[in-house]
This record gives sequence, C-alpha cells and structure tokens, in this order.
Amino acid sequence: MRRRSGIEKRIANGGKVISIPQRREKMDEQHFELRRRCRRPDGSEFILTRIWTPGSSTTLIAADITRQVQEERQLRFAQAVIDRIMRSNSLQDALDAVLRLILLYAGWQSGSAWLPRDGALVMRRSRPASVRYDDLATLAAEAWNADETLYRDNTAAIPLKAHDEIVGVLCFGFEKEKQRDRLTLEVLDAIAERIGIALKCRISVEEMTNANRQLDELLATAGDAIISMGSDHRIRLFNRQAEAIFGYSASEVVGRDLSILLPESVKAGHRAKVMRFSRGGAPTQLMGGRPEIKGRRKDGSEFPAEASISRMVIEGETVFTAVLRDLTSLRQAEEALRARERQMRMIVEAMPYGLAITRQSTGELIFCNSAFASLVDIDADTLAGRYFSDFMKGGMEKGRMVANAVDGRIASFEAPLTTAGGRQIWCMVSAVDMTMGGDDVTMIGCYDVTDRHIALAALHESAHNLAEAERIAHLGGWIWEIDSNTLNWSDETYRLFGLEPQSVEMTYPIFLSYVHPDDRDFVEATVTDSLKRGGGYKVEHRIVLPDGTIKFVLEHAEIECNADGRPFRMRGTVFDTTAINRAAEELRAARNRAECANRAKSQFLANMSHELRTPLNAIIGFSELMAGDLLGPMTVEQYKSYAQDINDSGNHLLAIVNDILDLSRIEAGAAGLDESEIEISDICASCLKTVRRRADLSGLTLSQSIEPGLPLLYGDRRLVTQVLLNLLSNAVKFTPSGGSVTLQAVCDGEGAIRLAVKDTGIGISRENLSRVTEPFMQAESHLSRSYDGVGLGLALTKQFVELHGGELKIESEEGRGTCVEVRFPATRSIRIEESVPMAAAR
Repeated sequence: MRRRSGIEKRIANGGKVISIPQRREKMDEQHFELRRRCRRPDGSEFILTRIWTPGSSTTLIAADITRQVQEERQLRFAQAVIDRIMRSNSLQDALDAVLRLILLYAGWQSGSAWLPRDGALVMRRSRPASVRYDDLATLAAEAWNADETLYRDNTAAIPLKAHDEIVGVLCFGFEKEKQRDRLTLEVLDAIAERIGIALKCRISVEEMTNANRQLDELLATAGDAIISMGSDHRIRLFNRQAEAIFGYSASEVVGRDLSILLPESVKAGHRAKVMRFSRGGAPTQLMGGRPEIKGRRKDGSEFPAEASISRMVIEGETVFTAVLRDLTSLRQAEEALRARERQMRMIVEAMPYGLAITRQSTGELIFCNSAFASLVDIDADTLAGRYFSDFMKGGMEKGRMVANAVDGRIASFEAPLTTAGGRQIWCMVSAVDMTMGGDDVTMIGCYDVTDRHIALAALHESAHNLAEAERIAHLGGWIWEIDSNTLNWSDETYRLFGLEPQSVEMTYPIFLSYVHPDDRDFVEATVTDSLKRGGGYKVEHRIVLPDGTIKFVLEHAEIECNADGRPFRMRGTVFDTTAINRAAEELRAARNRAECANRAKSQFLANMSHELRTPLNAIIGFSELMAGDLLGPMTVEQYKSYAQDINDSGNHLLAIVNDILDLSRIEAGAAGLDESEIEISDICASCLKTVRRRADLSGLTLSQSIEPGLPLLYGDRRLVTQVLLNLLSNAVKFTPSGGSVTLQAVCDGEGAIRLAVKDTGIGISRENLSRVTEPFMQAESHLSRSYDGVGLGLALTKQFVELHGGELKIESEEGRGTCVEVRFPATRSIRIEESVPMAAAR
C-alpha cells in the first residue's frame, strides 16, 4: 500500500485516516486513479481520489460524504430501533432494547428512559440497572420542558416526540467526551421522532393490553353473571359467574340463542320486551327499576333473579348486555329471617322480663312482650301509640346520661318506673340501639328489682346505722385478706387513723407504718404469733396520726382458716382508748395528788402540833409562873420578860391562824382586794425594819436597792406587805450566819413593777423547786426539819401575787442561794403625775 503524503494527512485533519475500501483504476496508458473512503475521528467521512500521470503531476480530489453516510446510517439505525420496539413483548422490554442499541451505537456508559406520569417524569428503565439517576432526573425534566436535546457535563437528554407530543425522554452519561459524540447526538436527534412514534404505538398497545387484561379479570371475577348478545339474540359473552349460575360452560352457550337460559313461561314474551327496550329512549335499565325475573339452569331448575340491561351500537349492530344476580340465596335468607323472626317473637314472648322496642326519633313503643305489659300493669293491646317516657320519666335520655353507650349498647342501670296505676317500681334497665326494617329503634330490657332495691335500701340503712354506731363508740372494723395482703377498713377505722374514708388503698405494711415505732415490733410479733397459732389476739398499742397526734387503740382479731387449716382471712375491730387512757392517767394523777395532799395534811398536822405546842407551852408555863407568884410579887422585872414572851407567842399563833384563814378564803374564791395607791419604797422600808432584828440576831447582812422615782402600785396594801414579809422572812430563815439578803425594786421597760428578794442561803433542790409553792409543802421532812413554819408562806405569796394579776418566779440552786421575783402588771403602775386623776377615775 502506498504511503500517504503530507497533504493527505492535513486533509484528514491530523486524525487517523481509515481506508474503508480502496480502488485503483487505470484510465488510459498515461493516467491512473486511486480512490479511498476515509473517516475522521470526529465521525465525518469523505472520498479521497488521487489522479496522476507517471512522471508527471498528481491531483487530489476530496469529496465530503458525511451527510449522505449520516442519512443512510440514521435510516438503518432508526429501522433497527423501531424493529426492536415493535417486536418487544412489553413496554419494559422495548425501553431496554432502545437503551441497549443506543449505548452500543454511541459507545456510552449508561442510559435511562423517562416516561411522563401524572404530570411528572418517572424513570421506567435504566442500563445498567444500578445507575444513579438523581442528576439525570433534573436534566430529563429540563429537556422535557424545553422540548429540545440538551448536552452538558458529560450527560445528554433527548426528548422523544410523537406528533408534537413528548412521549418520553432518553438520558445518557459518558465518562469522557469524544469528538464524535456531537455527531451521534445529531443522528439521535434526527431519528428521535421516529423512535417516539414507535414508542407511542408500543405504549398504546401496552395500555390496550392492560385494559383487555383488566376487562378479562373483571369479567372473570365479577360477582354477577354478565351475558352479552347481538341483535340476532345469540349469546356472544358468557362470563365465569354466569357459568356458575346457569350450569353451562361458555363454549356450550356462546353462539346459541338466549332462550336456552329462559323458562318456558317467559320465552314467548322475551323477544317482545327486547324489541321495546331497543326502541326505548333509555340506554340502560338498572336492577332496582326492573321487576324480578326468572332464569333456567342447565338441569331445568328455575331460580329468581334481578338484572340490569344496557344496549350499545358497535359497528352498526345493536349489542345487549345484561348483568344478572341470582336471588336464590337472598330469598332463602329472607325466608330463614322470617322464620327466625317468628321464633324470636316466641322466645321474646316467653321471656320472664319485659322487652320493649321504641322508635329512636320519637320514643314511641313499636313492640312489647307480655312481661313488659304486665310489668307496667297495662294490657298489651293498649300499649300501641304509647311512649316509653310515659313509664320512665325522661325516657332513655336519662339512661344515656347515667350509663355509657358503647357500640349502641347502653350499660345496665337502675331506674324507677311508674305503672299505669301510679305505683312506682324499680327496674334494672338495659338497652341497645339498632336498625329494624330500615328504622332506627332501641330495644329496652326491664327486670323488676323492687324487692332487691328495698333489701339494698334496708342494707344501706343497716350499714349506715352500723357506721354511726362505730362513730359514736369510736369502734372501727377491718378485714385483712392475707393472700392478697389487702386491708378493708370501715369508714370509722379510717377516721380513727386520721384519714379520709377510702382515701388510701390500705395494706398490712401501710397499717404497720401508722403504729408507734416503740410498739411496732410488739404488734407485728403479736400478729405473727396469732397466725402461727391460728387463734385470735387482743392487743393495745399506740398509733401516730398523719398530723403527729398519738392515740391509744385496742385491737381484737379473729382468724378464718380454709379446709387445710391455713389462715386466709382475719377480721377484727379497733377501739379508740385514748380517752380511757387519758382518764386513767388523770385518775392516777388525782390519786397521786390526793396522796400528796394527805401526806401534806399529815405533815401540816405534825408541823402545826409543833408550832402550836411551842408557843402554847410558853404561854401556859409563863402564865403559871406569873399566876402563882413563884418568883415573887408581880413587881419583879423578870415578869415583864415573861409577858413579852407570852405576847410574842400569841402573835405567832395569830399569824399562823391568819395564814390558814387567808388560804381558805382564796381556795373558796371568797378573797377580795382592798385596792389603793401604794408607795413601794414605804412598803419596802417597813418590811425591812420588821425583819432587821431577826437578821441581826442571825448575823446576816440586810440591804436594799430601790430604783428612784418608782410609780405607785395600785393594789391591796396588806397583801403586798404580806408578800414582801413572807419573802424576806423566808430569806432570813434559810440563810446561814454570815450570809446576805437583798431587796430590789425596779420598773422595767414595759412599765411593770418588779420586786426581788435574793439570798445566799441553802437554796432549793431541783426536784423540790416546782413544789415549794404548794400549800403545806416544805423542802425538809418533819422528821429532819431544822426550821420552823407550816409551809404556807410561798403558797400564800403566790396566791396574793396572782390575785393582783402578777406572776411569781423562783430561781434557785441548792447550796448557792435563791432569788424570788414578783412582777406586777404594767396596768397597776401609776405615775406620780397621774395619781390624782387615776384615783378619781377608779
């Protein structure tokens, strides 16, 4: 083969020239011609002709045949694609074949076919099947909307049209763009409409095939018989249900006269009816508008049926189609229903409780049995036209409110019914809404429960009385179901435990939580021991209420055992013994107080015998000495001393008697106050002067601390003086030699006057501190007492202070002295400048 020249290479545009065929001709002796068919890399083709004369010049002629070759190629390729489309068994196969041919022709990697559905494009096929088409979906939509071929970013979209209607879009992708891709797209764009028309035909065939298939399936699965005949009355269509109804196969009746399906009694008039229908204006007659007809089966039996019939003209011929329904089962069901209705009426009539059926819209009674008529005391024949509300006030509307309606059923409820004679009875009423004969009705059942209602009322009254008895007696009842560990408490039991009745789901552990912590182990052990022994128990313990109150309760319990001897239930009562325990405690306290009073009385008598005997001995002895002139005439100076001792003893006895009388008056409530304005400093000076001689004899230091400018005290001078004398006397009496006694008088910030007596004496023990103000109480026993007195000083002092509305406070420590403070309220303080007006006001 001859080598190409440089100009041939330039004509090939730098590409590789492929000689498809080549031909060499000899024109004459001097001229030669060489032809080559070449293809450039961009897909264009040309015929290169070389003409030369040996030993002379050479001529090159290039003729471009790209368009001619492209048209030939388009024709061949389009024919191949269309042929594959039309020969495919389905639309999916056709699309797959188109994609495969184009990818093979163009050398591209992937492709997808998009068809419109409901206004949007849907991918129906892709090669390979796993190709991602998310990006191609956007490109396909753009090509569909623009109605032109799009080529961008190594992707291309070609719309397929059929008579100006886009029937689909083909999308392709390739990894690297080649020079011949645009020429390939031009070829595809040129044949796109031919492919689109072929694809449209394929789609139409597919739709028609699907429609025929659906029609066949519809005819095969139809619940009614479908029979079609021409104007010659010969059967053309006989579906599967028709075969089942008539007993013929389609092959046995198709082409035969319709009369084989008709009973002898209707054959004569059938043709006339068909003729009238064909001439009528209405193209169809539906089942509801036609009378019932008769059909005849293959075995000669007849059956009732109803049919819809239609007519249409196909290619100039009138075709009749009938849809026929066998009514045999329906008629049998209706007959069975009527028989069942008769049976139900018999059953309803025989029922022992009342049944009534009312119309929902009006409440009118439609039916009632004899039991209902007897219930309302009226003849059944006269119930027609009456209403259920005539017997139950409000009718069933009241019942719908008090009971929940579920699926038309109204739960049972009790209601009073009034009989025709005006007597009121109680019935258990239940109802159900339903449809009967096309009418919405309510069936109502009434059962007379008057006796039970009366019994329940009596039971409730008994339970109420029991509950009241429990409340009055503070006695509650309970039942413990051991297996379920639940406690059923009466209302009074809840109240005893400080709870609202039925407010807590009670269990045994919850009950234990209310038992006082110090008694809990003892109670639990008692119950456990009772369960083991199988006998009852009686236990008293404390409980702690939710508000912290502590109560005493007494529990009695008995155990119930099953046949195996195992305890399964415990019954018991709980009784509030708080008041009884409180009364017992008060009784014990009263007894203790009585014993203390008796001891105090004995001590008082012992003290009084000593206190009275001593001055009386002195009075008697000295008076005997003086009466007998044992020391000489009465002029003897020693008699004066004896007379003074007699006077002192008499005064001492008088003071004791006065104290006893004062205490008696106070305890009897007969003590009164002789009130006046008192100068505190004068009272203090007088009292200190009275006890100073005894303090000096005992070797004590007696001092005072009186606040200057003290207000006047409005009170009883004698009693206030007695208060100070008692306090100072006790301080001097119980302070050893070398000690000190101090009297203080101040006015505090609230305007109250405070008097305090402090000493450095023997003090009072802690156990006796709270009892020293009791009458006849002394810190020392009469067998070991070191100090005289009857024990009325502090008791009277406290009573005198309280008569003035004041208070007495004692602070003492044994061996370190005592401080007794008296506080008079501010209302008894009078400033000096207010003295005259206050006195006048009082």
